[in-house]
Amino acid sequence: MKFNTIHKIKFNTAHGAYSVVTETEYQHSMITPSGYETEIMLSYFGKDNIHVGNVKSNKTLSQKQFRMFPEGNTIYLNLVFPKKNKTELRLYVSNNAGYKTKSGDVWFVFVKDGEIWIGSMPEPDWSDLSLMKQDDSDEFYQRIVNDSDEIRRQKLKERDVYARDPRIAERRMNLAGFKCEFEPEHQLFVSRFSCRPYLEAHHLIPIGLQGDFKKSLDTVNNVFCLCPNCHRAVHHAKADDARKILCKLAKSRAGLLDSFSLTVPDLLCLYAVEETM
Repeated sequence: MKFNTIHKIKFNTAHGAYSVVTETEYQHSMITPSGYETEIMLSYFGKDNIHVGNVKSNKTLSQKQFRMFPEGNTIYLNLVFPKKNKTELRLYVSNNAGYKTKSGDVWFVFVKDGEIWIGSMPEPDWSDLSLMKQDDSDEFYQRIVNDSDEIRRQKLKERDVYARDPRIAERRMNLAGFKCEFEPEHQLFVSRFSCRPYLEAHHLIPIGLQGDFKKSLDTVNNVFCLCPNCHRAVHHAKADDARKILCKLAKSRAGLLDSFSLTVPDLLCLYAVEETM
């Protein structure tokens, strides 16, 4: 599959692709690139510069140079068209060559600064690449938003590591009519401090990724008001349930994702609920 916007940011590239290593590929110490993976390799090496046949029949032409992620060391792997019709590429991997994937790992290839890079990692680590940083201070932030005592608010704000402006969340809550923006019919209790319906402010594009974007993520357009149950579901529910909430929120705020050059699949990737198969 093609790199999405978050992958491009993380790997500092405009062109990349990835897929999951199958058990057959692992057992036979080879990878069969497909789709955009093939396009990247053919574009980089040139179709006529890839040997047709087995490796032994032309070891020199079969051998291709790659940069290994993340260290950047140079490795040489054999890449061939095993059949004369040139409809299928085959990349041979081994420990001796410096690149050996495991079954279930995500392998990836991308072009950066005129060189082709290759790498692999366990699927959970791949998902964590785009997963937002754990926001341990979110509890303090929600208490600031739902508090009315200025002294207490200032003390809580000192513990909010992302320096979010509670006034932005308050404005969004007013615009939402103090209702859950995923399901307005959800019942809310009244906050003992603010004496208003209790809602939690959620940054759809996670504030923990601010370092990856030049534009501020702490904006009224990026903040959504959710009931506590929906807010927890976004972060902790089964993938299907989390996707349902995220997709509805994204579609309800026209232009938000576009303004950050993101798509809905990119958003799902941020929450590690995208489909990698």
